Amino acid sequence: MPDPSSEASFESLKKQALGFPDTPGVYLFKNAHEKVLYVGKAISLKKRVSSYFNSTNQQSPKVRALVSQADHLELVLTEDENQALLLESNLIKKYRPRYNVVLRDDKSYPYLKLTVKEDFPRVLISRRPVQDGSHYYGPYPNLKLREIIKLIYRYFNIRDCNIEIDGNAERACLSYQIKQCPAPCIGVIDKKGYAPLVKRVQWFLEGKHDDLLDHVKGEMLKAAERLEFEEAAKYRDLISSIEQMQSTYAMIVPDKVDIDVMALAFGLGKVLVSVVQVRQGKVVDHVKLVLENELEQPLDEVLPVLLQQYYVPGVFVPDEVLIAQDWLGDDKPAIEKLLSANKGMPVVVRRADEAWRLELMEMAEKNALSALKDDVQQTNLLVELKDLLNLKNLPRNIACFDISTLQGSFTVGSAVFFRDGAPEKSRYRKFKIKEIQGQDDFRSHQEMMKRYLKLLEREGNPIPDLLLIDGGKGQLSAVKEVLDKELGGNYGLASLAKREEEVFVPNQSEPVDFRGHLKVRHLLQRLRDESHRFAVGYHRIIRDRQAVTSLLSEVKGIGPSRLRALMNRFESVKAIQEALLEDLVAVPGFSKELAYRLFQTFHPTKSTEP
Repeated sequence: MPDPSSEASFESLKKQALGFPDTPGVYLFKNAHEKVLYVGKAISLKKRVSSYFNSTNQQSPKVRALVSQADHLELVLTEDENQALLLESNLIKKYRPRYNVVLRDDKSYPYLKLTVKEDFPRVLISRRPVQDGSHYYGPYPNLKLREIIKLIYRYFNIRDCNIEIDGNAERACLSYQIKQCPAPCIGVIDKKGYAPLVKRVQWFLEGKHDDLLDHVKGEMLKAAERLEFEEAAKYRDLISSIEQMQSTYAMIVPDKVDIDVMALAFGLGKVLVSVVQVRQGKVVDHVKLVLENELEQPLDEVLPVLLQQYYVPGVFVPDEVLIAQDWLGDDKPAIEKLLSANKGMPVVVRRADEAWRLELMEMAEKNALSALKDDVQQTNLLVELKDLLNLKNLPRNIACFDISTLQGSFTVGSAVFFRDGAPEKSRYRKFKIKEIQGQDDFRSHQEMMKRYLKLLEREGNPIPDLLLIDGGKGQLSAVKEVLDKELGGNYGLASLAKREEEVFVPNQSEPVDFRGHLKVRHLLQRLRDESHRFAVGYHRIIRDRQAVTSLLSEVKGIGPSRLRALMNRFESVKAIQEALLEDLVAVPGFSKELAYRLFQTFHPTKSTEP
């Protein structure tokens, strides 16, 4: 029987959509907690938003899920579709709505950041490009970035410190002594002299190795003419490293152009993306990305969003982006304008046509299909798990819970989160058990689950497809009691006992038979082990912090405010114990005498005098 409240909500949203104007703009689906569920653009807001409520779209389970969770709609009018496209992109980046096409957790795709806005730039690893004026290169999901940075600092002679440079430092660091830094800190080099060093790094990171080689060969000859043979040898080694790198790159493009070749393949609720990077006519790297696509939108809606999220301001943009079909349609001029503005010169998005372009596209498509094959295997594993545990939904999202305690003291809980069989650490949560005194694993699990459900509601996140408990039948029954009260029967639940490695589900006395399904069992064990690791780590932190806090409170002169200052200054309790006397003196509110008393508490045998 249909839920009357759901029908009323549906009709209310539909009436609101029919009242939208027949003009360009952006629309937002929001839930009752003002959480943005979806952001879209339209030439006609009225026609586009009303389409979510027609019989054709309502046949899609994903669209029905979006509409059922929405409480109201909002709109923003724009002058034209181009403006709507840019506003849509900015709002998706800001809110990262669940039902939008979103580049999955870009923290997992590291970039190299060249801080060109600093007087003396450095190279750093960055997990998220921001509009700070720096140049970003990447993403590099396949490379060891620290090795690249090490090579840059070794051969390109730019600074590796994070101090403020004014040229008045008392002395230079070891990097200057081993000739891996020109020491701007003591004024050995000025901004004008430092600029060519930065230019060489840019050539290297942009793949302009021929330009870099010509420059370095010239510098080697100049050093030899000055009889600076050690410097000349350094340039010779750099030339050798670049030529060795070039020998691994395939020359496939007739011109020295920079191209990104993008191939896309549909997975379950996602799009798998393969990007073949061509720099100066040579294939230098291949990047695999995942786009969340909950509404399973077609590629002509996916590609514009992908290009906007991949080529954010500051990230290196090639001369050309190659795609398999003309998927951009009317969005093409706006997308090319956006990419050209980011690059500072014209950028073309075009379909593969010539022989060598088709060859590049075939390479990218093979990689996309390979990623799709891996995704299908993972999906099949989740289908097995769904059938074994008799779940209503495919368990793409799994949360696993564990309790850690020491004879009823310092009791904590952990919730780890796996998406499509892989950990998503931004969704990990930890809990300090507050209501339960003494050792009571069942009630501790109940408290944690109640708080976890409230947390999901505050964050606007859905209930995971499977809630996995680290424990046996007792823990399972205790948690089931909470879930029945809070969710009715709309959840997936199982427990994994440590001792016998048995898996139990509600309303079934015997454990689930996993014979012939070892890979599925291993997935559950990975989840259980990760939740146990996370819980034990948090328990150790709480226990050690409490022990040291008690010890610190016994030091004369350390009250609550100074204790807070200590905890704010040092990253961990261990760091306080290992701190030098001068580090303790630097804590706000600590005199030299008080710092010495604290130092002696941890190092009673040392005779350092205040």
